[in-house]
Amino acid sequence: MRQPINFDVIRELIRVSKIMEAQGLVNTYEGNLSVLEDGLLYITPTNTRKNTLTEELIAVLDENDNQIFGQKKPSSEIIMHKAAYGLRPDVRAVIHCHSPYLTAHAICHVPIDQKCHPEMMMRFRDIPVAPYGRPGTREIIDRAAPYLKERNLVLLGNHGVLAVGSTLELTLQRVEAAEKFAGILAIARGLGKTVDVPPDDVEYLRKMDVEV
Repeated sequence: MRQPINFDVIRELIRVSKIMEAQGLVNTYEGNLSVLEDGLLYITPTNTRKNTLTEELIAVLDENDNQIFGQKKPSSEIIMHKAAYGLRPDVRAVIHCHSPYLTAHAICHVPIDQKCHPEMMMRFRDIPVAPYGRPGTREIIDRAAPYLKERNLVLLGNHGVLAVGSTLELTLQRVEAAEKFAGILAIARGLGKTVDVPPDDVEYLRKMDVEV
């Protein structure tokens, strides 16, 4: 018997996709989101404006990679999504996007490892850059895998950002927080040299980590 489709998952994918498009984090050609639920992979379709998504456009694939639902093909980055779920048992949602500030860091291969912003240090140990991998291939996720095993968000060299989480909402929050900090950092660097918090507080804040 075929696994039943969970339309609550489909609606959540649509909700988060529209939020991300409204914030300029995704567009027709860039960005894809997925959820793994009861052995089925729910993923946004290729070449589709995110704020026009409807239930019938979300692609659903079974454990044998058969598309069992959806009027359009899944994102071309499905290889990356599928492999990301195999890295950690707690991962149930994946977001890949080309948000402006984080992608700028990825293009320049500049990791975010700052000690000037307490909230950043409490949410992320750092945001590393994985080596370049060819889009649409296993190479991207293979090169990001060592970082994702210990972190929830990694920059993809010359490409964009990949975030994972136990829920799609939590994964979205991670992208939003990291993108905002990267934007603040860009503004701060335009004003001058950033100033680190006192060394004792660096250690204190790192011990308060609630995210990685």
